[in-house]
Amino acid sequence: MTRVQDLFIDGEYRPATNGRRFEDLSPISGEVYREVAAAATSDATAAVDAAAGAFRTWSCTSPAERRRVLLRAADLLESEIETHRSMFACETGSVRGWADMNVREAASTLREAAGLTTTAVGELLPSNETGTLNVSSRVPAGVVLAIVPWNAPLILAARSFAIALAVGNTVVIRPSEEAPLAAGFVLADTLRRAGLPVGVVNVVSTGPGEGPQVIAELIADPRVRRVVFIGSTAVGRKIAEIAGRHLTPTVLELGGKNSTIVREDADLDIWVPAIAFSAFANSGQVCMCTDRIIVHRSKAAELADRLAAHAEGLVVGDPLAAKTDLGPLINSRAAANFRDLVGDAMRCGARLLAGGPETDGSYARPTVISQLPREAALYHREAFSPVVSIHPVADDDEAVAVANDTEYGLIASVLSSDTARAETLAQRVRAGAVHVNGPSIGDEPHVAFGGLGASGFGRLGGQESVRTFTEQRTFYLHDRGGLFGV
Repeated sequence: MTRVQDLFIDGEYRPATNGRRFEDLSPISGEVYREVAAAATSDATAAVDAAAGAFRTWSCTSPAERRRVLLRAADLLESEIETHRSMFACETGSVRGWADMNVREAASTLREAAGLTTTAVGELLPSNETGTLNVSSRVPAGVVLAIVPWNAPLILAARSFAIALAVGNTVVIRPSEEAPLAAGFVLADTLRRAGLPVGVVNVVSTGPGEGPQVIAELIADPRVRRVVFIGSTAVGRKIAEIAGRHLTPTVLELGGKNSTIVREDADLDIWVPAIAFSAFANSGQVCMCTDRIIVHRSKAAELADRLAAHAEGLVVGDPLAAKTDLGPLINSRAAANFRDLVGDAMRCGARLLAGGPETDGSYARPTVISQLPREAALYHREAFSPVVSIHPVADDDEAVAVANDTEYGLIASVLSSDTARAETLAQRVRAGAVHVNGPSIGDEPHVAFGGLGASGFGRLGGQESVRTFTEQRTFYLHDRGGLFGV
């Protein structure tokens, strides 16, 4: 019998006010994994009511207590990794390696947040007036709306709001309808069991197609003081428009058209497996996945042959099986998008080296193509599926030109035996982050992360998140008695 997931509001699990639910389908079989409450706008308001009420006490809770809850939640999350593996496979189609990475990185983010509970939140500034002291202080902003995607749900949920909690904010999570458990309910419940007070975190799930109305209602609420959205550029633009009308500060982490540049001195024995991981992790459904391999002509043929052979050797199948490398795409729409992009590339004259446009339901083979013309949709669009294109270039200048030939600017990678030259080249690539001699997939919770151009704006991670989730206030302290001594 299918289990039911209710909304989580004010410390309680409750059905939607209208009693409606939607089906959370497993991409493995297409069968119903859970029936999930489909929130109405009244439920969204109730969630903000709870978060706003809890803010009054949580914002004044001691850093030591906030740290204790976050550290306990990190330990709980990791201790239940076997359960999370099964949930990830059934709800998102992810293989065990990707599930494990999500759990461990989310736990790492919670621990980083715990360490930031006692970060400096102000500074003393001199004054030109005798007996005056200027104090600049950062205070928690209020209620944070976190709109969390399905593809790396635990990692991105933690990134969206763990540090917000650490500095005293409260949260309303709107998880993706494609993976509401992994993108919201799991972490919220872990925090609840770790001792997080009632109302500090709330989860409002919405049915397919109903998210825009509920999200708009949440953003319009004046008590919502920050919005974090991680997802597609198209939806991010709409979120920014709504938030802009209400002057609500927003962080957008959006799509990418990411390049890995392979210089002529790169050691392919080392880097072919890393490139394959960058291209095909989670069946290519990662914002940091490599879409394009820009390789020096002297290495292009060898790289193409070796990467194609590596791709053909990857196992596509049941994500619950230990030896599976790639599970299914998230749904039939994603599979259709893959078929359309690869099929269009073939019609435009691209050469197929491995895989192909055919799918078995939502299962797609890792695909490598070359000679991709600019008129192909795949040249410009984020694939978000297991397909990568190879682009031979004559030198570093041409490599940079191809890498920057996109409206996106999320992440990139440069591979070379000459680290100094690779670092110089990395500086020229227009991206929010560039890995030198490392795969394009990877970030750390204490390091700012975010994109340029159509990849979004704002930064999450470490001290950048502290600034994102706090407001700066200045106090001019005038002491006519001269007690300040300044």
